[in-house]
Amino acid sequence: MSRSTGSGVTTGRIAAAVVLGIVAIAFLVVGIIYSVEPAGSLPTWLGHETAWINNKNVPSPSYHPLRAVGSLIAGVVFAIGAWFTLRYQPTSAAPEATTPRVPEHQ
Repeated sequence: MSRSTGSGVTTGRIAAAVVLGIVAIAFLVVGIIYSVEPAGSLPTWLGHETAWINNKNVPSPSYHPLRAVGSLIAGVVFAIGAWFTLRYQPTSAAPEATTPRVPEHQ
């Protein structure tokens, strides 16, 4: 049983939109970090690894541009989901009949 605000949006839909919005912001921030930072200076929590090649610490040859684009796309998809969660208005049920009912004779 969800309470409703004046515009017909339930608190459950608001909560879902907030969660989707937070996830969208997180993906967008990660995508921007991947885009701005060079591969050698990415933090380890983003999957950055180094390899020792010829006595040098070389950044991992992973797909940082691909991860950046994927994160940005995921952020946009979640943002669109949050927007639709708040803006979508389900259609009401079809009216039963447009002709008036005539009571049956007993």
